[in-house]
Amino acid sequence: MSKLMHTLRLQPYWIALVILIVLSLWVASGMLFAEADNNAQARKEAKHRDAGLVSVRVERVNAQAITREINLYGRTEPNRAVTLRSEVSGLVEKICVEEGQSVKQGEPLIDIETSDLRNRLTSAQSTLIQRQIELEGAKSLGQQGYQSKATLAQAQANLETAVSQVSTLQLAVEKSTLRAPFDSIVNERHVELGDLLKDGDKVAMLVDLDPLIIRADVTESDVQALTLGQPASGRMISGNTLQGKIRYVSSVSDMGTNTFKVEVAIDNPGNGYLAGMSTELSVPLKTTMAVRITPSVMALDEDGNLGVKTVVNEHVKFIPIDIVKSDSQGVWLGGMGDITDVITLGHGFVRDGDKVNAIYNDSEMSQQAKIKASGSAIEQAQ
Repeated sequence: MSKLMHTLRLQPYWIALVILIVLSLWVASGMLFAEADNNAQARKEAKHRDAGLVSVRVERVNAQAITREINLYGRTEPNRAVTLRSEVSGLVEKICVEEGQSVKQGEPLIDIETSDLRNRLTSAQSTLIQRQIELEGAKSLGQQGYQSKATLAQAQANLETAVSQVSTLQLAVEKSTLRAPFDSIVNERHVELGDLLKDGDKVAMLVDLDPLIIRADVTESDVQALTLGQPASGRMISGNTLQGKIRYVSSVSDMGTNTFKVEVAIDNPGNGYLAGMSTELSVPLKTTMAVRITPSVMALDEDGNLGVKTVVNEHVKFIPIDIVKSDSQGVWLGGMGDITDVITLGHGFVRDGDKVNAIYNDSEMSQQAKIKASGSAIEQAQ
């Protein structure tokens, strides 16, 4: 030891070299420990930040071309309906139709006994012949100067009265047979054989079902989009689909409901569709791009507006709803772009502008999201 100390005293530069090496090692170790501490702290902070994000389930949906529609609810009704009444008095002598039977225009429905009318008509016709003879005789005597003008005028008036009586009785005989005023169905029959009818008594109710009419009420916000001849379709409870055109749009709203009456005419050859059926009416308007979602993903914002929460660049974006169409599978919404990431689960725990941890329903999308999230964490740590 004494020898070593003696050597160092003789060579002092070795002492300086040793001290320099020791100091360098100490400084280097301190820097390494400090960097390791900083990296650990950065990783801890990044992990803490990620742990504070709300995880939401997201589904990527693609927009499709959808035709915007006005959906109405109405009932099928006859094109025409009329209650026929007796125009003469008498016994029902013959019944020509049954309830539910189809009849053509002019086809007889019932016959009323007319023996009294026919007797009166025969007498009136005889009187008419007599009055014609009297007028001819008055004219002949008048030409010879043996008949006054007053007598000739009276004979002319008597003839006209006789003609009127014959015409009235002939019309009454014709009306004793009640006929269908148009092609129709005998919906109700109010008389039986042998019934005694008076003038004005109900006989039958006829309905015209071709075309079949769907009548509905449209709101004041939608009525401006409707025009005569515009195509429309109806879907009955039975599932049958009907095609037709708008034939009438009311010009004045109902005072009670502030809605407008609209009628759609449906071709119904053979009377295959019945009146009185509840029908959902759809009137197509313009085509627009829309995405289909289920009503369960809709949410409210802070102001109580109904819409959908989506994810854009890892942040929540609230989009108010613009309903284009609804069907049994969901609701079609417009104004959301061609591709939209919709929050399907967890939308009740986030607000517009919040950063979230998006978990996509599709496995490939989830993997891409994880890679992107890992890259962001590394960048923050560095």
